[in-house]
Amino acid sequence: MPRVKGSPSKCIKSGNPSNPACSWLFLIKGDLVDQGGRPLDIVKLRHPASGETAMFLFSPNNETVQELITFSEDKRSWFIDDTVKQDGKLQLSTPFDPLFLVVPYLAKATATAPLEQLLHDEQFPETSRLLKCSGMQNLSVIADRKGDEDLNAYKFNEEKLMKWLEKKSEKVAEVLKSKNVHVLGGSLSATFVKSSADAVASKEAFMKYAHGIISEYLSEDLSAKLYQHLKLPPDETTSAKRKSVPASDQKDVKKIKLDDENVSEVSKGDALDLSKSEKQADKLTAKDKARQKAAQGSKSIMSFFKKS
Repeated sequence: MPRVKGSPSKCIKSGNPSNPACSWLFLIKGDLVDQGGRPLDIVKLRHPASGETAMFLFSPNNETVQELITFSEDKRSWFIDDTVKQDGKLQLSTPFDPLFLVVPYLAKATATAPLEQLLHDEQFPETSRLLKCSGMQNLSVIADRKGDEDLNAYKFNEEKLMKWLEKKSEKVAEVLKSKNVHVLGGSLSATFVKSSADAVASKEAFMKYAHGIISEYLSEDLSAKLYQHLKLPPDETTSAKRKSVPASDQKDVKKIKLDDENVSEVSKGDALDLSKSEKQADKLTAKDKARQKAAQGSKSIMSFFKKS
């Protein structure tokens, strides 16, 4: 089922729940719903990887935050009681570490500043809700506290971030291995893998796959730095790139190519192409017919060496 990153804006649509046209299907954990009747808030925040709008769900009192993910497939509908909802998308909430949302704001800060100022975003004012999340107590794992605790000022520490992301990647790799998830690349499909004994994935393969999952919430720059920090092998697609030809040598290369084309053209005219059937070989091309027509009425070169 295809996954759409960043739940669409219509997830916050309100209306009559009994009317399928004004409703949407949402899977959420029961303990999160059972909050004494207190409502859950769905807000827009800046996605940590792309910086674009994404939807997140906050629990009452903003203690926890969850990411909203939309699963969508073509030609899917939902049967709700005696009615049919044409939009077959499925909304799903998953637990989310708020530190991922804080990283972009810390990374772009040029100096130490109070956390309230760092998380001030006029385009996404709901970002201030992160200050009340319980996960913010672990902020020291990616940043250095400066000054008094009352000041609540922090400075980004990239080395700490890499170590924190490394632990995250290792945990993801462990889960992938325990679930026997197919992580081998190439054209081999997981459908044809009967068991782990058929295709044993190394720890490196699991870490590389885990890096890809973690990178969904990192900028391209931080993703590349994490890849190097994990000491993963160079990507084959990068190492296989062809070297570009200097501008000074382009004329010579072009000349060589033209010479090769001329040689191949002559060879095609004089030699028999065994890859073709006899009927195809007997057929003359337009170029061959032109050559024969031009040769009509001319003497063979051997006639000049005959005795008169």
